[in-house]
Formats: sequence, structure tokens, C-alpha cells
Amino acid sequence: MHLLLLTIALRPYVFIFLASFLLIAIVNFGIRTTILFAVLTYAVSLACEWSSVHNGFPFGLYHYIEATRGRELWVLGVPFMDSLSFTFLGFASYTVALLLSSPLYRRGLDVRLLDTWNIRRAPRVWLMAALFMVMIDMVVDPLSVLGDRWFLGKIFWYDPPGPHFGVPISNYLGWYFVAAITIAIFQLLDARLNRGAGKPWGAVPSMPSRAILGPVLYSGIVIFGITMLFRIGAPNIGWAAVFIYLPFLVLAIHILTRRDCYGDGAAIERHLRDFPYERELPVWRSGAEAGRERSRVIA
Repeated sequence: MHLLLLTIALRPYVFIFLASFLLIAIVNFGIRTTILFAVLTYAVSLACEWSSVHNGFPFGLYHYIEATRGRELWVLGVPFMDSLSFTFLGFASYTVALLLSSPLYRRGLDVRLLDTWNIRRAPRVWLMAALFMVMIDMVVDPLSVLGDRWFLGKIFWYDPPGPHFGVPISNYLGWYFVAAITIAIFQLLDARLNRGAGKPWGAVPSMPSRAILGPVLYSGIVIFGITMLFRIGAPNIGWAAVFIYLPFLVLAIHILTRRDCYGDGAAIERHLRDFPYERELPVWRSGAEAGRERSRVIA
């Protein structure tokens, strides 16, 4: 417990992102699904990190510097906060993939996903979530390599350094591997454990715009990483990160502002058929009203 408290004091930004993930995941999916995602992601990422520091698979060979051992919690030779970061990075990426794959509904400022179990299990959600997680790493890993310039500190080094600002390409392939495995297993278990169940314990379906909180977390992590790159005097990496995300941002805005991205009455009914505990929410209107809303939402 003492080491855990020291870890929180040493890495407060990690636990701010973690607390945000837990809150957002619970209000959207409930406590059981949140625990499932967190435990699964942490277990897979820890196993892969342990493997990488011993034999180079899947991220490439790297070594942790034990300067903080005794000042923060380590698990199997890996700093606890490092593997823990995969949980909120993976979750945020998954919610962005859901947002871009699902019909939308808006009533005033309340924006909701008309997702279904088929959408949550769709291969496009799985593959996009893994890609979006790699995109985050293309910002945060070059930043982590320069940890001696900011409050992270110098905690590891690649053996040998790679071509992307010191990061080997194998690292990004490894992140895709970890994200793809984790999201695929989560999709399978989530559907088996929760499909057909009542309202998930802890979920708050009446909360306005709860579905966009995950993408907001994703944006916050990216903005934090890019801002830190400029603050520590690495503008070349910062601008590279900006141009990685600029096409993605334009594409996302294009998708989310298209009229046909907003679902009609049939889309609402498909959503409510899979999540019937939402049926009594006052936000829903009749199919005809929803259709009129869809026609004027972009006008």
C-alpha cells in the first residue's frame, strides 16, 4: 500500500487519466464491464511487457532503468504505471471506434450512440480501436523516450533505438498486436456476459452525452502528449504528431457531420431492442420525430 501511494504521488497524471477512465467506463458500461476491460487489458499488456524486456517480443527489446524502484510500485520487473496506462488508452480508443461506427442521435446538447451488440462486436470496431491506440503511442512513446526532459524521468531505453524519434517500428507493431488481442477478447466476453442483461450495475443511461466522454478522454491524452512535446523543446516530434492527427481529425469531423450518420426511428428501435433498460428515458421521441430531427440536425 505504501508503494502504491508513492506511485500515485510520483505519477499523478497517470492516475488522473485512470480515474477518468473508470468514471467514464462505469457510467457508460457499468462496473462489471469496466472491471473486465481493465483486468484483461492490464494482464495482456503486463505479459507482453515482461516478454519484451526479456526477449524483445512484441514491442522490441528495451530495458527499464531501476532508478525509481523503491519510489514506485513495480510488477514482474515492469513499473506498475506503465502497464496500467494501457487500460485507459485502450478504452479511449475503443470508444472512438464506437463513435465513428454507430448511428448518432441528438436532442439539443444530448448526443447519444445508437449502438447495438452487432456494432460493438463488429470487426471494424476491433480494427479501428487497435489503430487508434497505435496512433496515441506514436505521440506518447517518443515523448517517453525523452522522459529526462520532463517529470516522467528517464525510465527506459530501447536496445537499439529505432528510426521514429528513437522508437523502433516493432514497438508500434507490438501495440497493434496487444490492442487487437485485447479488444477482440473483450468484444467476445462482453457480449457473452452482458448481452440480454438488465441495466448494468453502476451505469447511468440518463446522463446526457455520456457516449462522447470516452472520445473526449482520448482527445485529452493526445493533447497532453503533443503539448508536452512542444514544452520540452521537441517541436519536430510535436509537429509530426500534429500531422499524424490532422487527417484523422478532418475525417472524423466529416463523418460526424454527415446527415446520414444520424439514425432514424428504425436505428433507435434497434438500439433499444438490444438495450431495453434505456427505453423509458425521456430523451427518446417517436420515430417520426427522430426522422425530422435527423433532417434538420445538420441544417
